Amino acid sequence: MYKLAFILSNAETFHWSDALFLPENEVWDCHTEGLIWDPDDIEDEENERPKAAIENQFMYTLSIQCIQLIVQNARKQKQNITEDELLEAFLFYYDNDAFIDFSNPLTDN
Repeated sequence: MYKLAFILSNAETFHWSDALFLPENEVWDCHTEGLIWDPDDIEDEENERPKAAIENQFMYTLSIQCIQLIVQNARKQKQNITEDELLEAFLFYYDNDAFIDFSNPLTDN
């Protein structure tokens, strides 16, 4: 398990086929613990989540490949991007299925 801030700051180090699982009933922030797992590598074919995700009440959130694109987009817009801004870009994408535009104040959360 990793903190969400670490996952976002180091997205490029994870394998493209992995996915992020986060708590179902929790507001996500930089300190939220998440699970990185290949969704094709599950123990029980009847469940769509790995055993560790089920035990921790984690849900599939996004693919690592998608998260890598979110981070790349955010870093192109802001050279010295903070963990909080990466989180903002991640949450914006998750909620809107679109990349955040840091130059547009209408996209601020």
